[in-house]
Amino acid sequence: MQLLYPIVFGFIFGFVIQRSRFCFAACFRDIFLIRNTAQTRAVLLALFINTLGFTLVHFLLDGDLAAAGHVYPVGLHTMVGGLLFGFGMVIAGSCVSGCLTRIGEGNLMQVVALLGILLGSLLGAWRLDWWLPTIIASAPTVFLPAVFGWPTALVLQLTVIGLLYLAAAKYEGADPWSIFKQQGDILSYGKGAIFLAVANIILFALWHKPWGISSGLTHLAASFAACLGIPVTKWQYFQHHLFTENIAASLLSHPLIYLALAMVLGSLAASLYHHDFRLRRPRTRKYYYSALLGGIMMGYGARLAIGCNIGALLSGIASLSLHGWVFALAVFIGAYGGGRVLLRYLIT
Repeated sequence: MQLLYPIVFGFIFGFVIQRSRFCFAACFRDIFLIRNTAQTRAVLLALFINTLGFTLVHFLLDGDLAAAGHVYPVGLHTMVGGLLFGFGMVIAGSCVSGCLTRIGEGNLMQVVALLGILLGSLLGAWRLDWWLPTIIASAPTVFLPAVFGWPTALVLQLTVIGLLYLAAAKYEGADPWSIFKQQGDILSYGKGAIFLAVANIILFALWHKPWGISSGLTHLAASFAACLGIPVTKWQYFQHHLFTENIAASLLSHPLIYLALAMVLGSLAASLYHHDFRLRRPRTRKYYYSALLGGIMMGYGARLAIGCNIGALLSGIASLSLHGWVFALAVFIGAYGGGRVLLRYLIT
């Protein structure tokens, strides 16, 4: 069951993201580039629903959100990781979840981005030997209900999300509920947000772990590195994960590896069923370079911040962890910088 749940729900996540074009990169990028907040509002809607759902699981199903949710230390590493991640996802053309689903559609540029994510994750896991004792070990872990109490923390978070939603709609000058507008057989952003949030809640209720991706990709990269003789077992990040003498096999047992692969398969199934699959190549070679560099920055940033746009942002904020909010702010700033580079050097 430890593999069945991530495989089944990974397939669902990939299928829904492909059909709804749900994109965390566009959530931040489009604010600056085209003054569009449709994806931003969709992500905020998913956060609102996820927050309520995780809270219900905590109280009704004994989910213990503080222990089982994505509640991690917050500090300088969170900001640096978020800045790198936000910048990287814009120049790479997708976030981690978007990269996997676009590969399922046949996007070759995102294959290069995934290679960058794997390499960056590996570098990040290696450098955590410095970050862990120097910065992260002394950083506080802030679970908002432990600070404010459950009623205040929940109302505060939902109010902030709601106000951000209305502010985004006003900034664009759009109907707040335009994200539910249907376009052909493509799911609206709003419906995609609802499906993804509900699936994440059900996954947490059944598996007692929220949706995450990046740690699985880090273990996948480390399994390749171990086969090449790189002593990953000596790195602090991997020491508590290894239980067998067969290092590569132990690394490959991480369930989020299979969730990530299932997302690719879910996207592939959706694109084939709706005749969307085709090999897509970027117009010029420089996009491959930007995808590789952006992927490395995302991988390193995700490892440093202890999560990506899914684990740290979506599931982190929904777990009522302060680190999720700090990560989101840093991603916002990094995405602005990435957008400036995108306009000046990549879009012609």
